Amino acid sequence: MLRPVRSRDPRNHILWTALAEPRSAEAPALPGGAHRLSYAALAAAAAHGAAELDERFPPGSRVLVVAYDQMAVALGLLASLYSQCVPLLVDAQPGNDLDRIVRRWRVAGALGDRDLLDGVRETIATEAILGWIGARPPVPREPPAVHADDPALWTFTSGTTGDPRAVVHAHRGPRAAYEAFDNDILSLGPCDRTVSTAGLPFVYALGNNLLFPLLAGAAAILPVDLRLPTVLHELRRHEASVLVSGPWSLEAIARLGDRPGWGAALRQLRLVLSAGEPLAESVFQRWRSTFGQRPLDNLGCTEMFNSFLASTPAQARAGSLGGVVPGFEVRVGGAVPGPHRRGALSVRGASRAVGISSDVLEGRIEPVGEAWCETGDEVEVDGEGRFVYLGRLDDRFKVRGQFVRPAEVERQLLRLPGVRECMVAADVDERDLARVTVRIVVDPDCQPEDAFRQIRDEIRRAIPAAARTVRIEAAETLPRNARGKLARARAR
Repeated sequence: MLRPVRSRDPRNHILWTALAEPRSAEAPALPGGAHRLSYAALAAAAAHGAAELDERFPPGSRVLVVAYDQMAVALGLLASLYSQCVPLLVDAQPGNDLDRIVRRWRVAGALGDRDLLDGVRETIATEAILGWIGARPPVPREPPAVHADDPALWTFTSGTTGDPRAVVHAHRGPRAAYEAFDNDILSLGPCDRTVSTAGLPFVYALGNNLLFPLLAGAAAILPVDLRLPTVLHELRRHEASVLVSGPWSLEAIARLGDRPGWGAALRQLRLVLSAGEPLAESVFQRWRSTFGQRPLDNLGCTEMFNSFLASTPAQARAGSLGGVVPGFEVRVGGAVPGPHRRGALSVRGASRAVGISSDVLEGRIEPVGEAWCETGDEVEVDGEGRFVYLGRLDDRFKVRGQFVRPAEVERQLLRLPGVRECMVAADVDERDLARVTVRIVVDPDCQPEDAFRQIRDEIRRAIPAAARTVRIEAAETLPRNARGKLARARAR
C-alpha cells in the first residue's frame, strides 16, 4: 500500500498509482467501443489532453465533463486530473440544467457532446477528446504535485429526493475507497475486466468501473453508450469478469440474457455488484438460478465516494446488505449497531469528501471536516448482524398517523408473482387526506386485476392503517433518473 505523503508531491495524486507508477505498458487499460487503449496509450492520451487544457484555462479552472460515450468521459476526466484544472462530472441527460451549473459554480469550460453544451462557450468536443488517442509524439508528463487533501474532482448526488448537490472529492478519497472495497469485496487483479450499466458520473461506476480497475492494473470496458444491448455486447466481446450494475438493470438483463452468446458470457462473470436501490429478492434468486451468481447488494453515498456496507461473495444473501466494509465505521440511530436496532445511518472513513455545495449555499463550498456523514438512509440490523435497507428518511410519509416507508413496502410487493417493478409514493385523495399510491409494472403474462388484488392484500398486512386509502395504478414504465434510480421527487 502506498504511504501517504504529507507535503506537496506527485505521489499524492489520485492517478499516481494508476498511470505514473511502473507497470506493463502494453497491458489493456480501457477497451470498449471503437478503441482499445493500453496503459501506455492511456497515459499518452491523458497527457495530450492535459496539455491542451492547460493552454486554454488558468490553473484551478473548473471544467464540466459530460458525454454519452463513456470513453470520452473517461479521457476528459483523466486529462482534467492530469492538468491544473478541476473536473466536474455531470450526467449526460437532456434536461439537466447545465446552464445553472455553469453559472452557480463558475465553470470555465466543458468537455463533451456539443448538443448537451450549447450554453458553454469554451468547449472541447467529444470528437476532439477521442482524437487524443494515438496522438504523436506523446508528451512526457508527471501528475501535478498536490496535497492528499487538495480537491481533485467534483461529482453530483443523484437528486432522487431533491435537487442534486455538488460534492468535492480530495485526491486521497477515491484511493482510500479503493483500498477498503478492493481488499474484502472486489479483489481486482490484472486479469480482470470490469463493465458497468451505469455511467461514470455516478461515483459507484466511477470507482468500480474506472478508477479502481486502473489502480489495480485491471481493465475497464467503456461502451459508446449505456443501452443494455450495447453493454452486453461489450461484456461478451471483452470477456468481462465483473459487472457493476443495479436492480433495474439486473432485472432487465435477466430477461435479455437468453439471447445467443449473452447467457454464456454472463455465466462467466466472477462478480456481480448491485447498488443504487435495494435489490429485490426475486432478482437475486433469478440471477442465482439463471447465471449461477449471487449479486452483491451494497450501499454507499456520493459523499463517501463508494460503498461502505456490502456482502462478500461468500456471504451474499437475498434482502441483505451484508456488513460494514473494513476501513469504515457506521452508527445506527447514533449508536453502535447491534442486532434488531433500526434508525438513521451515519458513516465515517478516510474516503469522505472534503466539501459540499448546493443551491442553498449559493455556490459556496462548505468544508466537511471529520464529522460523521449523515447519509439520509434508514437501516435495520437483523439478528445475525446483517444490515437491511429500509429507505430514505426523506421518503417516509404518514397515513392515518402511521409511518409508511416506501422501500420497505416495495420490497414486500416485489415478492408477489407478476409484479416486475413498483413504486410507493405519498398522495392525497379528493378530500385532501393522505393516502398511498402504488404504481406497478406487471409481467406481460399477468392480469393487472390479479396483481392489484394481491397488492391490496399485502398492503393490508404491511400497513393496516393505510389499507383503505390505497390507490393502485398500472404503468408501462416508472420514472427514473440517468442513474437508473426511481425519481421519487419527480413522482411527487
